Amino acid sequence: MAALEELEEARAVWLAYEVAFAERRKREKHDGLRRPGSFDDWHRRTWGGFGVAWCDDPAVHPKGPLAGVLRALITALESEPGGHCPVCTSSRIVWKQDMVHEPWCGPVCTGCGILVPQPVLTDEALAQARRVRRRELASVG
Repeated sequence: MAALEELEEARAVWLAYEVAFAERRKREKHDGLRRPGSFDDWHRRTWGGFGVAWCDDPAVHPKGPLAGVLRALITALESEPGGHCPVCTSSRIVWKQDMVHEPWCGPVCTGCGILVPQPVLTDEALAQARRVRRRELASVG
């Protein structure tokens, strides 16, 4: 029963986000912005709730309930970009290639395993994640 309650709470959080997103897009369209910007790529990729809090490695995932993870991601998307994971606050973010679903590559938190939406990270944090990836590749072999 606890798992079902956790999913229901997460569903309520997601549906509230969807309503707010639809209202914002309606205002933007009214103002002449017909195509969503790159900021909305995360929403496009998670349309319908698929992959919202994606962890490519099932053995590494956030410790808190899914609703809390969603709230942290949504809050981060509505805030200025930062240099850490919005879920666990770790700054250990690496660029991962060859993930099992779209996006096929991106910033992954090594603390909680979450695929961090790129709009929540500063350009510097994204560059650092890519540098870490290149160092890992260079040290193999």
